[in-house]
Parts: sequence; structure tokens; C-alpha cells
Amino acid sequence: MNEFDYLAKAKKNMEKEKYHEVISLCDEALKLNSDLPKAYDFRGNAKYELGQYDEAIHDFSQVIKREPNDAGHYYDRSWAYWNMDNVEDAIIDISKALEIEPKSSLYYYEKARFEYWSGRYKESIIDMTKGIELKPTENKYLFRGNSYMALEKFDLALTDYNSAIDFDAECAVAYYRRGILYKKLEKLDLAEKDFKKAVELHPEYDDAMIELGFVRIQLGKKDAMKYFNKAVKVHPCAETYYWKVKGRQNILMREASLKKLSEGKIVQYGEDEIFNEKQAKDDIKDLSKALAIDSEDIYCLRLRAARYTYLEQDENALADYETLAELEPDNQNWTLKVAYNKCYVGKYQESLDDIDKYLKSDNCCPDDIVYFMRGKANFELKNYKNAISDFTKGLAFKEDEDFYYNIGLANYKLNHFILAYKNFKKALEINPQVEVKKYYKIPLLIKMFLRKNKNNNKAIGLCQVKND
Repeated sequence: MNEFDYLAKAKKNMEKEKYHEVISLCDEALKLNSDLPKAYDFRGNAKYELGQYDEAIHDFSQVIKREPNDAGHYYDRSWAYWNMDNVEDAIIDISKALEIEPKSSLYYYEKARFEYWSGRYKESIIDMTKGIELKPTENKYLFRGNSYMALEKFDLALTDYNSAIDFDAECAVAYYRRGILYKKLEKLDLAEKDFKKAVELHPEYDDAMIELGFVRIQLGKKDAMKYFNKAVKVHPCAETYYWKVKGRQNILMREASLKKLSEGKIVQYGEDEIFNEKQAKDDIKDLSKALAIDSEDIYCLRLRAARYTYLEQDENALADYETLAELEPDNQNWTLKVAYNKCYVGKYQESLDDIDKYLKSDNCCPDDIVYFMRGKANFELKNYKNAISDFTKGLAFKEDEDFYYNIGLANYKLNHFILAYKNFKKALEINPQVEVKKYYKIPLLIKMFLRKNKNNNKAIGLCQVKND
């Protein structure tokens, strides 16, 4: 076979998406003639489809040397650059394609997309407008609308989303994007209607199902959870399970907030709030399914670890935090969570070593919790003096009954009954219900003096009797 026979076969294999065969055939053609633009073109596109972007760029560059006035080659290379995260060269190449073919709506569209994805929204609007002037399509209106959204020009964004729908009344993405806009503008009824339409047009549109679920929660509708369940069913990935967990949390948060408001109270809940045992258990089931699909999903690991901690399943929490620390070794939060959970499961020396290592690190930022946990580890190791030192350091950050209680307990273990009495007394002054806390129990001897003696002299005298 000659080089042109190889190229003819390569073309047929390209159409059949047999990319490895295309590369082999082009290699043979180039052995016979190293100056074949089409061989470099076919091979470059085959390597692009296989994700071999660096090699594709080399082939596209070879064909550009031989056919420098063909805009399509710059277009092809621009996408290879983009997939190599080389934004600047991608935009340079697509701009060169436009110099050669200034009336190409497609090249304006692609350039505007590169600009949008790289956060250059104003430039994207300019180029997408030129593309629309040459050939309007629903996708061009959508992308320009997205740029307007990013710049918070909501009226212009709405006009573009409406234009996209006018252009194609069955464009599910257009209804979805308009729903997002309505949601941002707090027009929840309109947002709900658009998300429903998106799902109707595209029954496996999981993003629209999730947004519909959240909007129905805000509207106080009782069936919101079914949309998260549907999303998980059509697209069972870590992300959809994550949103299902967040949906469950939002339902409980709304119920709790309404209850507080009815009592005349306003309460702000945290991002990862856990309201009850059932929620924690249900969340763990969903998060475990997510992690079975993607074992390194940071968000799901973080949420599951928090729920294990809530249920006092400390061994499981420790395992998740150790995984997080492996995945993000520079994140000191996970380092500390591992140390704390080691203390919870009785690995006191390991916990102490980890906290000490953290405190010696250059970027440590100690707070009351760090010293409280190191104090607990020292206490359990019977290093009572060190425990007192740590709890005292914690008081410098936060005057809290927990510190006074634990200082009192450490002093009691050291037979410093007068100091223990004063510490427990201070803890009770801050919180008279300190003993309601789990595992908190003031020693009987001290409690007796706290109840029966109202002045320090009597208490001191009785403590001295105990010392004798």
C-alpha cells in the first residue's frame, strides 16, 4: 500500500471511532511520506479523542506548519490546549481561527465559551453577541445568559434565557437555568415551575430534580424528599447522594426554625447541623453508598465522620478522619480531628503525640479545643499537673465551665482539695447544671462541702481534715 491507501483507511477508521487503528495507519503513511498534512490531522484528532492532548498538540502544530491558513487546525489545537489547562494558548488559537474565518459563528461561540469558563465574562458576552449576530442558537443565548448571571445582570440574563426558550421550547437546560435565576430572585413559584418543566422534558435531569427538591422545601411542600430520591435513582453518584443528605438536613432545619419562630426565638443553624439520631443514621446510609462509588469524596467523608461522632461511633469517625488526613495532608483540621478521636477511643498517648506535633508545627493556630483535648489526654494518662496546665491555657481563650470542672477533677486526683473545691465552685457559678453533662460528676466529698458550706473558711477547714 502507498501512503494514500493508508490515509483512506485511516479516514474510514476515524469515522468508526477506531482511534488506535487510525494512529497506526497514519504512522505507516508518515513513514512513507513525512510531509502529509492529512496524516498529522487524522493522527492528532485520534490522539485528542484518546485524551493524549500533549501528543495531539504536536501533530496539530505539524499540520499548521504545512497548512497555516486552515482555520480548522487552529480550532482543533485550541481544544487540545484547553484540555491541558493552557487557557491562554487556547484563546490565542481560536482567535487565530477567527482571523482566518471572521464570519464563523462557531469560532465566536467556542471563543466565548473559553472566556466564560475562565471567568472572563465581559469578553465572553462580546464574542457570544457576535456569534448570535451571525447565527443565533439556543446554546449561544444560554451561555451569554450565564455570563450575565455571573455579572449579576439578572434582567439581561432573563432576556437571554427567554430567547433560548423561544428558539427551542424543548430545551430543558434553558428552563433549568431560568429556574436558577428565579430562585436567586426569590421567585420560588416560577423557579418551581421551570424545574418541573426541565424534568418533564428530560426525565433523567438529576440537577433539575435536586433544585426542584430544594425549592419545594423552601415553599414548605411535604414531598420534597422524593425528588432527591429520584435524582439518586437516575444518577447514583457521590454528588447526588451528598445533595440528598443536604436536602434531608434542610427539611429538618426548616421545621426547627419554624418551631423556634413560633416560640419567639431566632436561631441560626450551622452548615452541617445534625438534629436527631434518625437523621444521623439515614445520612450515614446515604453517605456510605456515595463513598462506595467514590471512596475519596472529601465532602461525603466529612459529613459521615461528623455523624459518626454525633452517634458516638468514635472508631468509625476516627477511620474517616484518618482517610481525610491522608487525602489532604496539609489540612490541619483533619490532623486535629484524628488526634481528638484517638482520645475518644482511648488512644491517649497517640492523641497527645499528635497534638504536640501540631503545636510544634509552623502553621499551628491553637485554640481552646486544642488545649482542652490535650488536657483530657494528659488527664487520662494521669499526667494531672500537665492536664491542669493545658486546661488553664484553654481558659485564656474561653472561660468555660468545662475547663474549671476538669481542673477541679485533676486537682482532686492530686489531693489538692482546696483548689478542687474552688474550681468546681467556679464551674457551678458559670453553669449550675454542669453535672447534667454526660460523664460529669463532682466527687462526693467536694459536693458535700459545696452544698453545706457557704464560706471558704469552713470548706478549707474541712478539706484540711480530709488531708489529715
